[in-house]
Amino acid sequence: MTDPGLCGRCAHARIVASRRGSRFWLCGLSRVDPRFARYPALPVLRCVGHVAGAPATGEGKGDIHSEAEQ
Repeated sequence: MTDPGLCGRCAHARIVASRRGSRFWLCGLSRVDPRFARYPALPVLRCVGHVAGAPATGEGKGDIHSEAEQ
């Protein structure tokens, strides 16, 4: 997987897996703020919305996985 840059250390980030096995970094801020891309180009080197923390877990949703689960 491509180095995600800041997304790999952001509390707003999630990894989304497609049915075909592809994985993408989803920015949670994109849901509430149009300045943020839903799936940003990686690596993200600067981001005004970055909040230090681990990417969120999927909490049993099946198609979203934390980096630790990979």
